Amino acid sequence: MISRLALVLALVTTVPAFAEPLPGAAPAAELQSLATVPAVVPPRTKYLAATGAPIYRNRLILERSPYLRQHAHNPVNWFPWGDAALAEAKRRDVPIFLSVGYATCHWCHVMEEESFDNTAVADVLNRHYVAVKVDRETLPHIDAQYMLATQILDQRGGWPNNVFLMPDGSPIVSMGYAPAESFRNALLGMSDDWRNPEGRGAMARQAESVSELVRLISLRRTAAAEVDETVFEQATADTLGNHDDFEGGFGDAPKFPNETTILWLLDRYERTGDQGALNAATTSLRHMVAGGIHDQVGGGFHRYSTDSQWLTPHFEKMLYNQALVGQALVQASQLTGDPGFERAARRAMDYVIREMSAPEGGFFAAQDADSRVSPGGEMEEGAFYTWNPDQIAAALGGDGQTGRAMLGLDRPPTVPTGSIAHLDPAGGTDFARLDPLLERMRVARDARPEPLTDTKIIAGWNGLMIRTLTDAGVAFKEPRYLAAAARAYDFVAGQMLNANGDLARAWADGPLEQGTLRDYAWLGLGAIALFDATGEERYLSAASRLADQIGARFSDGPGAALRMSQSPGPLGGSYDVIEGATPTGSASALALYARLSKRIADDARAVDFRDKADTLLGALAVSLQEAPTASMSAIDAAATHLKGETGPARPLGNGVAKARLSVAGDTMRVDLAFGPGWHANSHQPLNPDLIPTSLSGTGVAQVQYPPSRTVTLGFQSEPLSVIDGQTAITAQRHPGAGSADLTIQICNDTLCLPPERVTFRLPGA
Repeated sequence: MISRLALVLALVTTVPAFAEPLPGAAPAAELQSLATVPAVVPPRTKYLAATGAPIYRNRLILERSPYLRQHAHNPVNWFPWGDAALAEAKRRDVPIFLSVGYATCHWCHVMEEESFDNTAVADVLNRHYVAVKVDRETLPHIDAQYMLATQILDQRGGWPNNVFLMPDGSPIVSMGYAPAESFRNALLGMSDDWRNPEGRGAMARQAESVSELVRLISLRRTAAAEVDETVFEQATADTLGNHDDFEGGFGDAPKFPNETTILWLLDRYERTGDQGALNAATTSLRHMVAGGIHDQVGGGFHRYSTDSQWLTPHFEKMLYNQALVGQALVQASQLTGDPGFERAARRAMDYVIREMSAPEGGFFAAQDADSRVSPGGEMEEGAFYTWNPDQIAAALGGDGQTGRAMLGLDRPPTVPTGSIAHLDPAGGTDFARLDPLLERMRVARDARPEPLTDTKIIAGWNGLMIRTLTDAGVAFKEPRYLAAAARAYDFVAGQMLNANGDLARAWADGPLEQGTLRDYAWLGLGAIALFDATGEERYLSAASRLADQIGARFSDGPGAALRMSQSPGPLGGSYDVIEGATPTGSASALALYARLSKRIADDARAVDFRDKADTLLGALAVSLQEAPTASMSAIDAAATHLKGETGPARPLGNGVAKARLSVAGDTMRVDLAFGPGWHANSHQPLNPDLIPTSLSGTGVAQVQYPPSRTVTLGFQSEPLSVIDGQTAITAQRHPGAGSADLTIQICNDTLCLPPERVTFRLPGA
C-alpha cells in the first residue's frame, strides 16, 4: 500500500522554468519566486504541461496544511489566512473572498474542480478580490467566527463556507457551494457593487451589523448561576422527546451520530437507572452499527447518514467520529454486555490503528469521501466503499451469494458506484460466518484506488482517540489498544508540546498553529485515561499541567466561559460554548477540572481544581438552564463535577485508591488498589465506631470480602482490621438486577478521609 503521507506531503516533481503567471493577478516578486518551489504530488489541477507538471502555483504551495496544499496549483491567487492578506486587501482597496474548508470535504472538492481550478473564474477573482483559503481544522477559531456569521446571514451551515469580507475582515455576505457560472456571476456582481459608493456603503453597514452580532453571541456573558437536578431532568426529557424510537438517532435526515447526546444518555442511565435513556442510546447505536454509516468491511464510521435509516452515508471518515462513537460503544458494551457493541468498537479501533496511524506516532485526521472508480478514472463519492456484483464475486467466489445476502448487497444501489453493505438492525447476524467473508472483502477492497487521507495530526482529536483506545484496552483486555494510545500520546507530548506549555494545534511535517482550548482539554482527558489504566504518575502530572495552561491561556476571569483560542480573530475572541460534532472546549475543561480534583492527592491542588470547576460551571449555568440540549457535553461534565464519575473504574480518596468493577456471567468483582501507606477498614472493623467496607445493592448476593490484617496505628491505641495493597471483593449477582453500592473510607496512619459511596450499574440490567 502506497504511503499516503508520501503522496500528499513528501513527493516532489521537477518544476518547469516556464511556470505561468496567475490569470488576472498583478506580477509580484513573491509569486515569481514560487517557480522554484517543488510541486505538490499529485497536483490537483487540470492545467498541466506536456511533462505532466502543473502550470500554475500560488502561495499555498508554501503551506504545510494538506488542505491548503490541495489548492497550491489552482490559477487562483490564494493567500493563507493572516495579516498579509488583510494588508493586501487594504492596499488594493478590494474586498476579501474567504473560502473555508477541509481536506476531506466533498463539496469543497467539487467547487475546487469547477471554480477554483477554472481560469475564467480565477481571472475575475484575482482582478477584483484578495482570495484567502482557510483550513478549518488548523484554524478552528477562524472557522467558528465566520460560520457563525454565515448562520446569522443565511441560517445555514456547512462547507465550503465562502464569505465576502471587508478589507478589515468584517463579513458582508456568504454563500456555500455554487456552480462555476453562478459563482462567477456573484463575483462580478459583488465587484460592481463595491465600485459603486452606494453599494459599498450598504456593504459596510451590513458588515458592521453582522460583526457586532458575532461579537455579542461569541462573547456573551451571564451572571453566575447554579445547576441542579432539574437541568439534568430537562435535558433528558428533551433528548428523549427528539429521539427516533424506530430508526434511532435524533431528528430527521440527514442523521449525525450525535455522540455527546448518546454519551449523556448512557451516563444518565448509569446514575439513575432510567431505562428510557438506555433504550434510546442503545437503539441509536444498534442502528448505526447495522447501517451503512458503519463501514462493515473495514471498520470505523462515516461522518453522517444522508437518510433516516443510516443506510447511505456521507463517506468521509473523521478521527473524532471514531473516538466518540468508539467511546459510546465501549460504554454501551460495559453497561449491557451486548457483544455486538464490543465487536463494533474493536473493529473501529483496529481500523484506526491499521489505516490512520502515522509512522512516527499519532493518528491522522480524516479520510476522504471521494476516490477514483478505477486507476486514472473519475473521482466519485463512495467509490472505495461500495460494491457491484462483479466485485463481490471476485472477492468471495462461491461465497458471493451468501455475502450479498448477509450484507444487504442484493438491494438496489442508492449511490451510482454500487451497493452499500449493511446488516439487519434486528440482529441475528452470524458473525462467525460473516467475519471471514468481510476480511476477504477488505483485502480485495484495498487493491482499489484509495481515498486521500488528511495526514495532519491534530492534538485534540488525538486526545479523544487516546482516551477511547485506553478505555477500550482496559474494558476488552486488549494490550494493543493501550500501546497505541501510549504511543500516540508520546508523539503529541514529545513533538507538539514544549516545556513552556505551548501545544501546537496540528502536526504536518512540523508543528502547525497554536493549540486551541479543545486541544489542551482533550489531550488532558486522554492523559487522565492513561493514568487510570497504568497508574503512571507522569500522565496525571501532564494532565494537571495542561489544566493549568488552560487557565493561563483561555480565561477572561470569573464569570465567563473559556475562550476557544489564544489569539482572537478579526471579530474578537469567542467563548467555546457552541456544540457541534464534538464536545465544547468549556465543557471539556470542566470535565478535566472535575476529574483532576478527584485524583490529585495534594489537598490544595485538589481544592483549586474543584474551585475552577465551580467557577466555570457557574459561567455556563444560565445557558444550560435555557437550552440544556444545546451542549450535551456540558450537561455531562456538570453531572461529573456535581455527582461524581460513572463507569466501571472510580478514583477513591482524591486518587490515593481506586475501585474497578468487572462482571463475568453471574459473578462480579470489585478490585481495590490502595496507594502506599493507605488502607480501608475491613468489612468487620474491630471498633464498632468505624465505617466498614461493604458491597450491597439490588444486584448483589453472596458477597465474599478479602482477607484483612490487624494493625495498630498512631492515632488509634486499639488494633484495627484493615485491607490495603491490591485486593478484591467478589459477589454473585441477582438476575436482572441493576446496581452495586460500594461503601468505603480511606485512611492512612494519621487521618481518615470522608466516607465514600460509589454506585456501579451492572451490565445487562
